[in-house]
Amino acid sequence: MSYQSLYRRYRPTRFSEVRGQEHLVSALRNAVTEDRLGHAYLFSGPRGTGKTSTARILAKVLNCQNPLEGEPCCVCDSCLSIDAGTSFDVHELDAASNNGVDAIRDLISSASLATPGRYKVYILDEVHMLSTAASNALLKTLEEPPSHVIFVLATTDPQKVLPTIRSRTQHFEVHLLSAADLEGLVDYVVTDAGLELSPEGRAYVLRIGAGSARDTLSALDRVVAAGGIPDSEDAVDELVEALCERDTGRALIAVEGALSRGRNPRVLGEALIARLRDVFLASVGADLSRLTDTDRARATEQGRRLGAAGATRALESLGEAFVGIQDALDPRIPLEVALVRLTRDDADVSLSSLADRISRLERGGVVAAIDPALASPGPARPTAPPPPVANDDTDDYVDGSAMPAAGSRPADVARQELARRSATEEGGRPARPAARPAASRPARPARPGSEPAAPAASAPAAPAPTPASEPQPESQPVAEAAPSPEPAAAPAPAPTGGTMPALVDLTRIWSDTLLPALPQRSRARFSGGHWVEVVDGVAVFGLPNEPHATRCEELRPEVESMLSAHFGTTVPIRLIVDGSAPDPSAPRAVAASRRAAADENPVDESIDLDDLTNARGTATAGVDRIAAVFPGASIVDEE
Repeated sequence: MSYQSLYRRYRPTRFSEVRGQEHLVSALRNAVTEDRLGHAYLFSGPRGTGKTSTARILAKVLNCQNPLEGEPCCVCDSCLSIDAGTSFDVHELDAASNNGVDAIRDLISSASLATPGRYKVYILDEVHMLSTAASNALLKTLEEPPSHVIFVLATTDPQKVLPTIRSRTQHFEVHLLSAADLEGLVDYVVTDAGLELSPEGRAYVLRIGAGSARDTLSALDRVVAAGGIPDSEDAVDELVEALCERDTGRALIAVEGALSRGRNPRVLGEALIARLRDVFLASVGADLSRLTDTDRARATEQGRRLGAAGATRALESLGEAFVGIQDALDPRIPLEVALVRLTRDDADVSLSSLADRISRLERGGVVAAIDPALASPGPARPTAPPPPVANDDTDDYVDGSAMPAAGSRPADVARQELARRSATEEGGRPARPAARPAASRPARPARPGSEPAAPAASAPAAPAPTPASEPQPESQPVAEAAPSPEPAAAPAPAPTGGTMPALVDLTRIWSDTLLPALPQRSRARFSGGHWVEVVDGVAVFGLPNEPHATRCEELRPEVESMLSAHFGTTVPIRLIVDGSAPDPSAPRAVAASRRAAADENPVDESIDLDDLTNARGTATAGVDRIAAVFPGASIVDEE
């Protein structure tokens, strides 16, 4: 006799041999024993889980000459003929290849004919493949068949079966087998057939089977025939490990190796998605009883490293990549691009990527999610980098975002930093935090000629401006909280060791480097002038008019401090009125003034309020205007 595949050789012949479908087996056995058979059944479920095998066993027990407790004897002529496929009592129809109206009409015409056995059983496999016309032609006979006819329909897609057909049947859903059931099946087949199987091959067979008995035995056939497990599965393992380790090179090498062995990119991606689904279920604590102990432990470990957010993002990215993989010029490109985005933070700036980075921070491990330079090898970084330039009115950065409060948790600091970055990258301005109470703000300098303001409550001194030429740190280490406020200290001595800048140096870096580094109020006032000359160790700064120069004189120490820190030497400034300075009324100056007004408040700093005169008192009350519109009307005052 020629060799027969293992899944055909070890096909169940009794209800007791069906594994993992106790709910279906017990219902059919009780129906046979109590003579409460339905005229039509619908079995739905994944492939290789015993749908048609159970239908054949039902046909055997209904026509068996010596049934015992709802089980066929498997030795009588009827049972043997059904096992051999030569029985006139059982008719199997593959609806995938016989899906037309003519095939269903032939079935209906032969249903009323008598058979040698007690029942004539029609088994329609893949019934969802029937055309709409063929399904409608079957409806009447399916609803009221002859008394000796029983229909058993099987499908892997029950949602594609017409609701009118489902309503005329008893619907049973079969499910994937658990790992314990598949292990028992493999051990029984290996022992009964005298096969040699290594522990690695056994684990591979169970993993490939994925809950399907037929797929498991087919994989066992391949392993036995090949003398070992193929190496194609190593690519999926490598890809999952590359995602956990965020190793781009490892992922791309694994894809290239799999494709060089003839693996299709889509098939490789589907296998990766199936494995990532197990990792995701393990990360959320779902039931993984269908996996072996080894695979379950591996999925749990990978789920711990990748996290639920990372697994979800990977599933979404790969799913989106496969949408256009059929239309891609090279099917590898969508898969490789998705893997690069999943393994490199700088290649994906989406919100899901930021959420994944925050999730990894909260799990306590990857500081590089905020600043990749913190995790890269190199020279030791300073433990306390200089703080960003702060606004003089609020505890804000120069770009308007709030500085972390003292005692903040590292995760909270990371959230603030990532939110500020995402808003900046999208082109929007981050929302300014609520202003501090008035009692905690430093007092503004008094205007010339105004009454001195009352002394405000003591507040910590603002940090010294950071030199504009030095790179500002994008974020502080998450392990440190913001320093607590301390009493104001004596001013630091002026830096020494540098050289006095020349006029060309000041002019070249003023607009792009020095001016943006100033606090907002100083930047607004000094943007209307220019450098005139450097003489006798003093930098001369020209302004368009005397009121403007007077107001800039109030903030001159801030500019001198910034210049001294930048050039490494004391840079004194003298303010003069220079007619060649830009006129504040010019379009460019007006635009700069409007931008400055939008940043701090709607007051134009270039206008002296003392020069303004009051308008004539021509305003009229609303009642007077109404009376003017209606001549002859009189105004009545209510007491």
